Amino acid sequence: MEGKLMRIRLWLLPVHASSRALRLGALLGVAACSGPAHAGESDIAERIASGLRQRVDIAGEATQTFDIQQRLRRYKVSSVSVAVIRDGKIAWAGVYRQPSAPAADTDTLYQAASISKGLTGALAQRLTGSNKLQLDSSVDACLRPWSLPSGQQSPEHPVTLRNLLNHTAGATVSGFPGYPPSQAIPTDLQVIKGEPPSLTPAVAIQTIPGAAHAYSGGGYTIAQVAMQQCLRTPFAELMRQQVLQPLRMRRSTFAQPLPAAEHNRARGHYADGSEVEGGAFVYPELAAAGLWTTASDLARFAIGVQQSWKIGTAFLSTTKARDLLTPALNNYAQGFFVVGDGEHKRFMHSGGNTGFKSTYAMYLDSGNGVVVMTDGDNGSYLGGEIVKAVASAYDWPDFKPRLAQTAPLDLATATRHVGIYQLDNFEGRFANRYELRFDGKDWTMVMPDIGATRLVPTGKNSLVSPETGDIIELMQDGAQDLLLIGGRKAHRSPDS
Repeated sequence: MEGKLMRIRLWLLPVHASSRALRLGALLGVAACSGPAHAGESDIAERIASGLRQRVDIAGEATQTFDIQQRLRRYKVSSVSVAVIRDGKIAWAGVYRQPSAPAADTDTLYQAASISKGLTGALAQRLTGSNKLQLDSSVDACLRPWSLPSGQQSPEHPVTLRNLLNHTAGATVSGFPGYPPSQAIPTDLQVIKGEPPSLTPAVAIQTIPGAAHAYSGGGYTIAQVAMQQCLRTPFAELMRQQVLQPLRMRRSTFAQPLPAAEHNRARGHYADGSEVEGGAFVYPELAAAGLWTTASDLARFAIGVQQSWKIGTAFLSTTKARDLLTPALNNYAQGFFVVGDGEHKRFMHSGGNTGFKSTYAMYLDSGNGVVVMTDGDNGSYLGGEIVKAVASAYDWPDFKPRLAQTAPLDLATATRHVGIYQLDNFEGRFANRYELRFDGKDWTMVMPDIGATRLVPTGKNSLVSPETGDIIELMQDGAQDLLLIGGRKAHRSPDS
């Protein structure tokens, strides 16, 4: 295996650049890379591997970069799979891993989590062409003999497939925890009804459909049941026929759990680096979170959508692709966030299942993009740094670190806030414990997932973490000290 990987590296790089190949190999650990679609990609891949960027640069300080091995260790991520897209083609793909981690290559499967939603939106657009499914009619016709319980929907404001897909149906249950393989797994309908063994409550229609944006994996699970019942075909099979096969996503599947014979899969890890029970949790909520895929396959999906939007393809006409990518509220279309104008216009999504964190972004006009998939709960930090390195290497118009100016704190107020805090709303697996520290010179926040992160004062009552991008605001709630951590309210812990 190691010999095969080295041959791939040498093919990726110019034949005369053996010393550069060795330097790149040291940075990657053991990495499998596909051949470049553009000349000079090997040099760019090397720069990216050694040029990871934090979310915030501090004015007056030298730009700080990190190599991929430093950050894999820092975030306790075992491996990360990356695919870079240029001009509507996969320019290169690689898997970076810690030397002690299990073998991984560009065919290794990762859980894509909420990135699944974009494929669900594309599936709906494909199926509406069959006249068996309607985007703008009540979904109750596809749910029979069951129907949605009474809520805020009405004949004038029905729950439709479109508003389920763009998160304006008023549906509840934002996300799902997953199920260890050793536990009983609910059906999708049990998830919607909140019936045992479901771990989440029943999905309700809490606001008038179309009136507000509320991110809802529960809504996507309703869409899942509606599509498979209207087409009388299991959802995973609909996806295989209508999305995965047409886009040549040969390694991708919505099988939950994966067949036991599938050995080339990543194993998820908690924030402390320990392995998720059974390697990965099971997600019966396929439309919302069920995709297993590779970075290269996700790149093929992004390319398929972008090309359909730009010129129309056999996969989707321009009309359907543009409908798919037309945002409703909160810049959310049918499974994608769509932002920017002109050269900045792009669609994107991130995903987080237990032990897996991933992200991608695709520019609509240029056909440039990036996919990052990780097997760790801290992978969102790593993914953000890789995206910034890619954007910097290719001079993309977005994703640059934001610039923060230092400013003195009100020291009396700041030192009074030193102590331990708990978020008012916390969904982490580990202790809800944030500690603000000051050693007389430097400020630090100790977080429950990545531990200590440097803070830089930016105003009399504010600091920023260059690493996470979080702004920390020092506030009062009556006589009680509190923090806003990235906009989330945290009160003093009883043990502070």
